[in-house]
Amino acid sequence: MNVRTLGLAMLAGLTLTACGESEKNDEPAHDYNAEIRWTSYGIPHIIADDIPSAAFGQGYAFAKLNGCILADQVVKLRGERAAYFGPGDDDANVDSDFVHRSLEFMEKGQDAWDAQPENIKGLVQGYVDGYNAYLAADGASLPCGAEPWLQPITTQDLMAHYVEIATLAGVRQLHPFIARAQPPGSELAPSSAPTPDFHEPGIGSNGWGIGAERSATGRGMVFANPHFPWEGELKLYESQLTVPGEMNVYGASLMGVAGVLIGFNEAVGWTHTVSAGQRMTMYVLDLDPSDPTRYAYDGQMRDMTSKDITIDVTENGQTTQRSRTMWFSKWGPILSIGDLGGWNTDFTLTVRDANELNATLIAQFHDMNRADSMDAFQQAHADNQGIPWVNTMSASADGTAWYADTTPTPNLSQAAIDAWLDPEAAGTDPTIAFAINGVKTIGAVALDGSTSANEWVVAEGARDPGLVPFSEVPQLERRDFIYNANDSHWLTNPDAPLTGYSPMHGFEETARTPRTRMNATLLTEVSEDGASGADGLFTFEELQGAVLSNRGMVAELLRDDVVARCEANPMYGEADLSSACAALAGWNLRLDLDAPGALMWREFLGDFSSDGIMSEGPTLWANDFDVADPVGTPNTLSEAPEDPAEDRILEALAGAIVRLQQANLTPSSTLREAQYTIRAGNRIPIHGGGRREGTTNLIQYSTLKSTMEPNLPRPEEINPPTDLTPEGYVVNYGTSFIMTLEYTDEGPHAQAFLTYGQSDDPANPWHTDQTQLFSDKAWRDILFTEDAILADPNLEIEEVVGDRGGAMEENASDTDG
Repeated sequence: MNVRTLGLAMLAGLTLTACGESEKNDEPAHDYNAEIRWTSYGIPHIIADDIPSAAFGQGYAFAKLNGCILADQVVKLRGERAAYFGPGDDDANVDSDFVHRSLEFMEKGQDAWDAQPENIKGLVQGYVDGYNAYLAADGASLPCGAEPWLQPITTQDLMAHYVEIATLAGVRQLHPFIARAQPPGSELAPSSAPTPDFHEPGIGSNGWGIGAERSATGRGMVFANPHFPWEGELKLYESQLTVPGEMNVYGASLMGVAGVLIGFNEAVGWTHTVSAGQRMTMYVLDLDPSDPTRYAYDGQMRDMTSKDITIDVTENGQTTQRSRTMWFSKWGPILSIGDLGGWNTDFTLTVRDANELNATLIAQFHDMNRADSMDAFQQAHADNQGIPWVNTMSASADGTAWYADTTPTPNLSQAAIDAWLDPEAAGTDPTIAFAINGVKTIGAVALDGSTSANEWVVAEGARDPGLVPFSEVPQLERRDFIYNANDSHWLTNPDAPLTGYSPMHGFEETARTPRTRMNATLLTEVSEDGASGADGLFTFEELQGAVLSNRGMVAELLRDDVVARCEANPMYGEADLSSACAALAGWNLRLDLDAPGALMWREFLGDFSSDGIMSEGPTLWANDFDVADPVGTPNTLSEAPEDPAEDRILEALAGAIVRLQQANLTPSSTLREAQYTIRAGNRIPIHGGGRREGTTNLIQYSTLKSTMEPNLPRPEEINPPTDLTPEGYVVNYGTSFIMTLEYTDEGPHAQAFLTYGQSDDPANPWHTDQTQLFSDKAWRDILFTEDAILADPNLEIEEVVGDRGGAMEENASDTDG
């Protein structure tokens, strides 16, 4: 064990004795005093006598691990990217600054801070002061340490960060189309960004809560598997926060977030998956033909409002200023999405986000972190209603499992819902109906903005006016299990479907994705070879075996039939399919590193649309989705046509062989050869599969981040649906923090991976160590008890002390709380 005490120049007050123990000197006591116990893999276990001190330790530890990421986000939120980094490609930094200035994230951050109760102000202030203390510490080392934008932050900065995080599943994905929304005839070109697809927003997860009836211990179990980026501000980091007698929680949090977002304490464990519900509504504005900045509302014309924004732009060593007028309706910012008609003389779009000012996010998780029972955990949701865009799956030590989608959801009248789902039948003006239907194609909600009938309905008990109150959101408590894999609430437990909720929470009685069906299969199959064995009671080892089994739902349903079709027709025109037939016939149906045939199957499925794989026959499936058998359907391979030349199955096999050849792969090549990530220059093979394959272990490539660091490079894709490139499959997204938890008579027992490691610094060994563990499926123990922490062979103890608001003089309002 290595015991170290860090003396901070600005925070002196502890001295070291010869044996390494700390003692107080005669100087006044500090506001913060925390002990950080660093264990293997860079996990900080923070213990303190009070919550603000624990938050101080967490902020300090986070800055040491990932401080540059939060600093980058603060530059973005302040609208200063173009000043520090130049205009960016296609003026990306300029657009970012105009959006963040016009949406007033900093002002909303201050409003959110002012709305916090005193205990949350103490927590947030402590985290800010801890972060700043590390930046000021002797020997502080960060990859961005010499950059002028690495500066102390304020509580306003951090609350602005939380406000923007809350908009991730809504307005944040529309920023490019807000930035360049200008009236028809403007010289500013519309955004060239890809039109967002809210059917597949790029964020996902699996989560299980197993109750006493399905657990070998008779207590609760949790499987946490968020699918998130491996780069940027949406990464997770692990920590433990202990305040004896008040809180003892372990888990993972997004960059810069105080507290634990996914994790457990002695009483309850929980995880999250991105909700299929709607966090926003767009409105189609019926414009004045003579003035496109005026729109109809209840029979009268209204003027849009505008904000004139000026930013600094540094280019070639010179700083100049640029100005832009940003436009708003009564609901929110104006959008100009070219694929949906843009801002034309007839109509344009505007948007209202349910998370525009989510001021209870931190209080929500703080109450969850301290919950001493499932009742208290549920009450945290009822009291705060601050979960921004995720379902909650949980299980308690006494064996109760609970699901809820408490995300902020627009509360629409039935008439407004009907007009969204079928605007023509509702008598909507044809031009407006055309725009509404266009928005539906990207998985979002649009309403006719010319009538107050489509306003959000105010209901008693809602967090904010116009949201669905906690009493009306989908939730289910069970003693067997609950789960979610990003489909709606409907099949939270197949034996107890949740029905009768607003479609704003997600659709019911519709086809589920292959990944949802795989999750349900793993949970419901009871057999000698099933995930939970012949007794149907999950042991800890069985839970881990299930979640990293790398089974694929579509392969289990179709592989044998595809092989039979292939062997009956080994030629497709001049294409020899025999190598594909052999590879698939010998495949063990696992997306493991050394399973020949897995890549052949992936590229075969890559010939079909996502919708086709999910539900539509007869191209792929003989039996389409059946609401009476949602886990088992669709199933069975489609019938072969009389002419093999017209067989889509054979055509897809032939195409898959060609695509693999273009990447210098064969039908028998393995994931170990072809699927990998790069960490600190090291190529590490990664198991798992994509959305089409229907595996719990989702692995892919994505660019869902806003940090200035470049994306992990990869060549241009050969096949975008499967992410195949000439160099194979490059991974920078998917399974991130994966945790299995069981409650025992001795307390919680858990193991985990953080697939990209704790540190963002490539020079830090904690940047790569867990990636290799994940590649090897070598689970690591989560150290939760004092005995386990103190017994870690790599333990280092760091004592940090500090005073409140030491680097915060410029934020006068932060002196209270």
